[in-house]
Amino acid sequence: MVLEWVLQKATADVLNINSIGEVNMKQIIGFISLLLFTSSVFAFNDFKCAVKAVYKLNMNGVLEQGAGFVTPDVGSEFTVNRQSGQITGKKIGNTMSGVMPTVYDFNRKETSYTAITIYKIHYTIDLLQIKEYVKKPEKPFIYKGAFGEVVTGLCTVQ
Repeated sequence: MVLEWVLQKATADVLNINSIGEVNMKQIIGFISLLLFTSSVFAFNDFKCAVKAVYKLNMNGVLEQGAGFVTPDVGSEFTVNRQSGQITGKKIGNTMSGVMPTVYDFNRKETSYTAITIYKIHYTIDLLQIKEYVKKPEKPFIYKGAFGEVVTGLCTVQ
């Protein structure tokens, strides 16, 4: 609610219409800059992840490389919202039927960032773990999807 008020106030200040009823170019550029700044503030510390491998569980109980029912392509990317745990990307997600994940993000120096979505209706889960404690810019991740797929790769903090 406060953010909405700030944006409305800033918009009114930036788009101050001059006496002839026109908006000058300086005002338009200021408004666009404000929008870009506010959207980048909310993406701060999110993860950008690249898929390195995709696995599926075969009938013999062994993980084998290859696409499953719904899996992202090797080389594709997705984003993880640090606060909500929501994954956004092509052929990967963790919010089926509007169910949101629970985030466990406590001691970044010693534990993994973890987001778990439990789909009680279908008795399935999505699990994402990013090893934040790794001292390199690229942090390994593992994702186990509700359909049994396993995806691995590297994430960077944005």
